[in-house]
Amino acid sequence: MIAFKTKIFILHLTILLLCLGCHASDVQLVVDQKPMAEIVIPEKPSLTEKKAALVLQDFVRRITGATLPIGASPSGNMPHLIFIGRTASFKDQRRMIPLKAEGYDVSVFKGNLYFNGGSGQGLLYGVYELIEKQFGARKYDQGPATVPQKPDLSLPNDLHLRHEPDFVYRESFYPPSADKEYLDWHHLQRFEDLWGLWGHSFFKIIPPEKYFQDHPEYFAWSNGRRQATQLCLSNPDVQRLAISYIKDQIADNPDALYWSIAPMDNEGYCRCEKCAGVDSVEGGPQGSLIRFVNAVAAKFPDRFFTTLAYGYSSKAPKSIRPAKNVYIILSTIEATRSRSLLYDPNAASFRNQLVQWSKTTPNLFIWNYTTQFTSYLNPFPVYDHYQADIQYFLENGVKGVFEQGSGETISDLSSYASYIQAKILWDPSLKAKDVEADFLQGYFGPGSGSVKDYIGQLITARDETSVRLDIYSNPIANRKDYLAPGWMEKYKNALSKAQDAVNANSKYAERIRTLSLGLEYAELEQAKSYGAHASGYFTISTDGHLQIRPGWEDRVQHFVKNAQKSGVTGFSELGGAPVEYLKDWADILQRTSHNSLIFGVKPVFSTPYLPDYPANGEMTLTDGVPGGRDYSYNWLLFLDNQVVITFPVPHNISYSELRTNFLFDPRHYVFLPDEVVIEGSINGEIFTPVGKQQLAASFPGKIMPEIYPVSILLNGQQFSYLRIKVLSGGLLPEWFEGSRHRKPLVALDEVSIK
Repeated sequence: MIAFKTKIFILHLTILLLCLGCHASDVQLVVDQKPMAEIVIPEKPSLTEKKAALVLQDFVRRITGATLPIGASPSGNMPHLIFIGRTASFKDQRRMIPLKAEGYDVSVFKGNLYFNGGSGQGLLYGVYELIEKQFGARKYDQGPATVPQKPDLSLPNDLHLRHEPDFVYRESFYPPSADKEYLDWHHLQRFEDLWGLWGHSFFKIIPPEKYFQDHPEYFAWSNGRRQATQLCLSNPDVQRLAISYIKDQIADNPDALYWSIAPMDNEGYCRCEKCAGVDSVEGGPQGSLIRFVNAVAAKFPDRFFTTLAYGYSSKAPKSIRPAKNVYIILSTIEATRSRSLLYDPNAASFRNQLVQWSKTTPNLFIWNYTTQFTSYLNPFPVYDHYQADIQYFLENGVKGVFEQGSGETISDLSSYASYIQAKILWDPSLKAKDVEADFLQGYFGPGSGSVKDYIGQLITARDETSVRLDIYSNPIANRKDYLAPGWMEKYKNALSKAQDAVNANSKYAERIRTLSLGLEYAELEQAKSYGAHASGYFTISTDGHLQIRPGWEDRVQHFVKNAQKSGVTGFSELGGAPVEYLKDWADILQRTSHNSLIFGVKPVFSTPYLPDYPANGEMTLTDGVPGGRDYSYNWLLFLDNQVVITFPVPHNISYSELRTNFLFDPRHYVFLPDEVVIEGSINGEIFTPVGKQQLAASFPGKIMPEIYPVSILLNGQQFSYLRIKVLSGGLLPEWFEGSRHRKPLVALDEVSIK
């Protein structure tokens, strides 16, 4: 019995010694808040080497309270050394396999820690990878990093972290990208840091305000005349000026990596004889564009240039090839997002463009869109497409990706989107579900399970309703599919459970309140079209009149206050600050028709409205809900030169006034009619003129949406029918400088009679 107990004791002792031996083999950086290692950097460190050392020192201090010394050579006082960069000791002790640009290698060798990096920020990226993967810190958004607290810090003796990125350019354009630490931590870039000239740059190179009056020949021949829509790329003086401009800009900004030479954001490309000649051979205006960019790039062979395959230049040319120092940025703007770009039927043209461009050049970037630009806060369930799309780009030879989100203002799950995209852009082979789980747990704490349910519900609703997800849509357009009232209730219940789970933690609670702004925004926007409905913003009183729903103005003000607190600076790509949103609602409530004699009357349309924007159908004009400054909200749109709409009205009543509204929004080809004519009838067959009003159809220089009210006096006459005739010339105004590939639209809403 004693012998048996002795054997058991010896076995336990052996296991203990083995465990102690394993523990002893770890590299102890800090023990009981005391440093056990020092950081060694080159005698003349680069900025990246110095920063990498300071970042590592800072996070070790924040985690343990211990400060690791930094020096140019080992002091001999510490048992472990941390070599950052190409130090003399580094060269003597460890050979490293060369790394590609921005790659990193972090390893433990003979009790010491070695950091090696490729060109660029690779060394710094390696430090952040160690801080996250081994130390357990996280950087979830633009706020402070989440840092664990512990007295000891060690590394496995066999540690080896190494990665070389697949993409040379990686950007996720959301609020976190404004934080420098976030960019470094997640190895992201910004176009402001890499490009000396970015985006739609033609008019930065040759400004119309400077050149058009004296040299209209520098600009596009379009619609029978020279217009300041694009440049004339066959004009040798335009090429000369572009080369001169780029030369001066490079002198001012010699560190910029890329220079954009790209068209403006419109369809008005040059159709002069010389440009058209090149384009006919190359299959479109992308031909003259690539030839022009190549000519400029040839003068600067040591610089990189980019141009846009976007809109009219989206197709690859037939024969000409971009120069070796020219990168093509292909846009996904025409695709819808119900499925990943690899499978969505409406992304077929993009897929074809990607294949053709990848055959044309090895230098291909993607400009992708992952938010709803007309409604940033609106739930936009593309969350499960991030990895599939990025992997698809990589498989087709893409070298860089710009994921355009909401920029500096928050949007639907913007921190989540930025985090997932950043991780996958750096390493497309990661398991997105694991990345998501890590983010949700760390960002929402006990509420993470319900937030995950919310995300899953949105994806399920998207698929079950077969919605056509559009980056330029809005909550109203989706009120019958994935944002229908039944689904909205499920979403709110999920987020309510998340909020209940974290109420004791103000940090998590605030994040869930910010997330909930998207549902509140969607409901407020939908209310603009629901009218006298459970989800609308007004009710019908006992005497049949419309009245604003009690507490509605307070609800809007509360939403705006929370939006400002959470960092909302704009609700769409065109802006719309929270204070403006408040004013828009005040305007809507003021213009709501409270006592129209034809409220709820169904008119007869002799002219059909466009089915693309049906609003509330035939009841749109008399539902009491006025259209706002967005043409897709509660307006009926017409293409015909003459629009005729007849309203049956109560007879034996003297009518004093008819009111209606038209929208002016030239950016979306919505213009004012020439004239509005009102006719009356007793029998519905013979109509006589009652009144008319002409509208000023010339607004040169104005592009922002405006609402134009029309008021026509009826002089106490009695009718059984009133007819509106909206008369237009059917032509775009002479002053309009946009492309003329579309006909003008007329937008009409809310007809009321007193």
